[in-house]
Amino acid sequence: MRKIFFLGLVFILGLTSCNKDDDNSGKSKKNYTFDFNSTGIENWKSFFSDYPEGSETFYELTFEYSNLPEPLETNIKALKLSGNNHSDDLFSAIYRKFDGLQPNKNYSITFDIDFASNALLNGTGIGGSPDLSIGAGGFNYVPNKTPENLRGHVYRSNFESKLQADLSNDVFQILGTIGVSEVDPTPFALINRNNLDNPIKIESNSEGEIWLMIATDSGHEGITTLYYKTIKISIE
Repeated sequence: MRKIFFLGLVFILGLTSCNKDDDNSGKSKKNYTFDFNSTGIENWKSFFSDYPEGSETFYELTFEYSNLPEPLETNIKALKLSGNNHSDDLFSAIYRKFDGLQPNKNYSITFDIDFASNALLNGTGIGGSPDLSIGAGGFNYVPNKTPENLRGHVYRSNFESKLQADLSNDVFQILGTIGVSEVDPTPFALINRNNLDNPIKIESNSEGEIWLMIATDSGHEGITTLYYKTIKISIE
């Protein structure tokens, strides 16, 4: 009788322990999946900087909910981001606010991104290679840009990117490049870039908010167009 009671007590304690661990893991980790074909834009926004004030049309800055291009499946929706880098210094990104986090907490964040590119792999171009570095990261304040009068009213952002130099910093971690093929002209192809094995650290603000961003910083004086198909983000 004592043996049966003891085994029953161990079983109940075991269940309690498992449920407690599950609850803790659910509260400490947030997973987000943005499949833009089915979810729409989902509050993602574009961010362009390092170009002259008022030259958005000349730079062909584009952010839209669009079908994937040929030869991909053109019935699938994605976020299209494009710009023509006349300045040899165009920063292009998509970003989104994430809230409901614990205030002033240091989070580990991973990105898992599927996107389409037609950048020439290891190619050369005016000003630099079209095979740009792509980075992901963020901050705990609203990203914005202001015209810098000392440099001819060129928009500058309120954060630092070193992606053009193929370097990571405390804002962005390089996930790889956007090159897909050595065939010229290069057809659009889907590729994946992620930091699943190397999370980036970002501290939330006092309101439990962070802004996450995926970006390129171009030295290539030409058009760069990306179609973001799926973005998975884990915040822990």
